[in-house]
Amino acid sequence: MTFHIDDFSYSRRRGPLAAADSRHFQIRLHDQTIGLPVDCVKTVFHVDNLTPVPLAPAEVAGLVNLRGRVVTTLHLDRCLWLDPSKGARADRLAVGVEHNGEVYALLIDATDDVVAISEDDRIRCPAHIDPRLRELLSGCYRIGQDFLSILDVGALLRRVMKSSEATLRESRRGAPAKGAGK
Repeated sequence: MTFHIDDFSYSRRRGPLAAADSRHFQIRLHDQTIGLPVDCVKTVFHVDNLTPVPLAPAEVAGLVNLRGRVVTTLHLDRCLWLDPSKGARADRLAVGVEHNGEVYALLIDATDDVVAISEDDRIRCPAHIDPRLRELLSGCYRIGQDFLSILDVGALLRRVMKSSEATLRESRRGAPAKGAGK
């Protein structure tokens, strides 16, 4: 890897991007590589103090302070229906992503390179991919001998929001009415 002063990023030496190429930041989660659009990735950081959120769905890990800003942190493995026991790590690494002006943190295992992919490399999503997961992907690409699925951050956050609303409705249903039992 070499450091390119012109783009302030570490990357393998590549030629200039073609107009149709898009850049994706690769993350690893439970031995799987997933791509995130570079324009939504804001930072990568270690999570020190995570504050749990009562009544939050299982996908919400808690809240974290990121440079003075309170950020919702998500268990990305749970959001993608991956077995959380396979990747339990003591050190928590997160990638900060921005969507509609809000920043969220996604707990991951590791980061990788930024890759440029062309629409010519787009393939149909393989049949073995869970249909629920397919709805959270913006595309699947062949990169050499490897396969890269691109996460649709907006779709992921919409699904977590729906889950949060359902959890809240369920908790209200089971809670006693105000003033009951007096």
